[in-house]
Amino acid sequence: MNCPSCEAENPEDSSFCEACGARIQLACPACGAEYRSGARFCRACGAALALQDAASPAEVAPAVAAVPISFAGGRYRVNKLLGEGGKKKVYLAHDTLLDREVAFALIKTEGLDEAGRSRIQREAQAMGRLGSHPHIVTVFDLGQELDQPYMVTELMGGGDVEGLIEKAEDHRISLEQALEVAQETCRGLEFAHGRGIVHRDLKPGNVWITEDGTAKIGDFGLAVSLDRSRLTAEGMMVGTDTLT
Repeated sequence: MNCPSCEAENPEDSSFCEACGARIQLACPACGAEYRSGARFCRACGAALALQDAASPAEVAPAVAAVPISFAGGRYRVNKLLGEGGKKKVYLAHDTLLDREVAFALIKTEGLDEAGRSRIQREAQAMGRLGSHPHIVTVFDLGQELDQPYMVTELMGGGDVEGLIEKAEDHRISLEQALEVAQETCRGLEFAHGRGIVHRDLKPGNVWITEDGTAKIGDFGLAVSLDRSRLTAEGMMVGTDTLT
């Protein structure tokens, strides 16, 4: 079966192209049976079918219509938008190679200069150097496709602490939960410092929560190595201005 978008050959039972991620099989609105792009009538029930291009935006989930639905040769399949910050859009994605759900962050490139790209690479390198730790978000991959940088990390199902506080009654979490988050964050910081890395932008929006409630530090974009002679110039502020 050839993909109607890129002409790549795929197994007969494929619903999406392994090369470009375009949809190959569509579902009949009358009976739900799958059919190939370009078919005029459903072979299962005979219903008339709307002609659609396999890669048309209408066939892409609304949350990801503005981005490709797959990256890295089809390895990462983007499913839905999880959240958006000033520098990233984070999507739920499926790693087809390792068969796992991941957080797929698309870095906003508008106005991004070489220094900004270096910061992205530095963040991934810093988190990568820390390896696997129970209180630091694990980075799985860093790449670029069609001049679009992306980062793949473990999925944090509980969101960030900032969101946790916003959802809490009176915007306050319990003392017990606050202490637990603080202790786990300190363990992550202690580990990072032991590896020679200073975060420099620690805040509720950069501490993430797993589905089981474990706190993990992420977003090491301003991290620096302790072996640098001066971390900042005299009088220079780093991090988030309202929290520094």
